[in-house]
Amino acid sequence: MCGRFTLKTDPKVVATQFNVDALAVKAGGLSDLSSPIVPIVPDSQTALDSLKPNFNVAPTHKIPAVLAMADQIVMANFSWGLVPSWAKDPAIGSGMINARSETVAEKPSFRSALNHRRCIVPADGWYEWQNLAGKKRPHYFSSPDDSVLGFAGIYESWNDPAGNVLWTVSILTQPAQPEFAQVHDRMPVLVAPELRQVWLNAQNQPLAQILDSSSQAAQIQHWEVGPAVGNVRTNSVDLTSKLMSI
Repeated sequence: MCGRFTLKTDPKVVATQFNVDALAVKAGGLSDLSSPIVPIVPDSQTALDSLKPNFNVAPTHKIPAVLAMADQIVMANFSWGLVPSWAKDPAIGSGMINARSETVAEKPSFRSALNHRRCIVPADGWYEWQNLAGKKRPHYFSSPDDSVLGFAGIYESWNDPAGNVLWTVSILTQPAQPEFAQVHDRMPVLVAPELRQVWLNAQNQPLAQILDSSSQAAQIQHWEVGPAVGNVRTNSVDLTSKLMSI
């Protein structure tokens, strides 16, 4: 699974790398898709200043994602943990942070979003826990050149009885690459830069194409980190530091 990740790169750089044309903005900050969608110009770019470096992104956190909307690439905030439109209780989202690529097209909770509401979640890296002799040891995964990764995502909207809309997202996962499967057997589905438009815009959902590319993705580096990442209230650059042997 992918249960924790980081997003530390300057959000203006992220917007540029993902070819973002417009932002969902409310009260001067990045907001969800219920908010006005405004083109990226110097004035609106200040909304990105509301995104602070996060070294311990956890389920239910608000996270930015990019999606295609009316021939534009839009960046908006989502709550991490997908809540299907038909759900009776939004609490279901805390258990739906990931969608398995092997079954996402079949599951009623995810099927419609996969076909019609795909997005990409930018991330600098992610954490997985290795179980060794009954002890869980966290590792950090990232690109060797520290470039921003794009996780394949799907999103939904859910209306509460008062008419308020909750926008939520789930990250797709796949079997881990063989070279680090000994740490954990799952990893996020990575969308290669040249396939971002395909994932966001294809009329026929392109999961098979994305998975084929992801399995051949550039090398991912990883190392063991300290146990502090296990506390969701801890958020500092030190969380990604390599654990030194004593």
